[in-house]
Amino acid sequence: MKVSIAVPAYNEERNVAQLIDSLRTQRTQHAEIVEIVVIASGCTDRTADLVRERQSRPGIPIVLLEEAERRGKVAAINTYLSERHPDVDAVCLCSADLLVTRDVIEKLVCCLRDNPDVGMCGGRPMPTNGMGTFTGEATRFLWQMHHRVALESPKLGELIMIRANLAGHLPQHCAVDEASLEQMVCRDGYRLAYVGDAVVHNHGPETFREFLRQRRRIAAGHFWLREISGYSVSTMNALRVVRLTLSEFGRSAPRASLYIIGTILTEVLSRALGYLDFRTNRNKHTIWRVSESTKQVMTEDVRPLYSHVSEQVVDAAEASATRAALGAISASASSAAASHPS
Repeated sequence: MKVSIAVPAYNEERNVAQLIDSLRTQRTQHAEIVEIVVIASGCTDRTADLVRERQSRPGIPIVLLEEAERRGKVAAINTYLSERHPDVDAVCLCSADLLVTRDVIEKLVCCLRDNPDVGMCGGRPMPTNGMGTFTGEATRFLWQMHHRVALESPKLGELIMIRANLAGHLPQHCAVDEASLEQMVCRDGYRLAYVGDAVVHNHGPETFREFLRQRRRIAAGHFWLREISGYSVSTMNALRVVRLTLSEFGRSAPRASLYIIGTILTEVLSRALGYLDFRTNRNKHTIWRVSESTKQVMTEDVRPLYSHVSEQVVDAAEASATRAALGAISASASSAAASHPS
């Protein structure tokens, strides 16, 4: 299956190069990545320069779409959908603040290939936050709960793959792009699939203010989606979430249980504030404030998982340089032979 990958980006200089390298070094058999499209929206840092530098290197073609003004992630996705390669079977939407382990694209392609009734699938996000702080423990707990919910009823996010013919433009005021795509896929009669062994790494907010703001925005977006379409993501099912949360208490040490209680109270507050935003200002989160502490994804804990990336990038650069040198020698020899006929 031919795949086009979209990476909407706003001021992602701390991670975008590493992300591109992790995408370019994917191990594939049934998947063919035909392009990686980075949509740089109103960037004021070196994001576009870093993408251009990666464009100059050998490997999967990289397309850079630069927008002078930041109009939000959904606007960037819609720009991509208008400009993407027309001859692909699947579209992959990848957040710019991720690292992608080496078999993710292949595993998602195989899911679509082997299940014709699946219209959209997604991998498992795992945070690189450390332990011992509230935001770190809360981020880890929330993504663990996301995993457990998704095993029962798929909830997809961070990196998703959708059949190209189902990937339509998103509503302008949408603040939850993956959830809106879920709704469109289910509306068209397809089902969702969660591929739990397709692991991507992200980094949650390091400050409580950023953590609360992020959870509030997501909650507001889910309330908005339910209001306009009748679709609720699986994490909005309170009974399921409560049941799975209670089961986590039985597995946790006393100190971890305190973090869980704090996370639950914060999530309740976030959803209340999100509902207030939804009722009073539905467009508040269309262009959201960036959480700066989420932009450095690579940590020493996960670095070994990506050691192959730098090795393959160096090998590809050396191979390209060798080919260029051989080409120059060949051209020089041909020129010399032409100027000294026998």
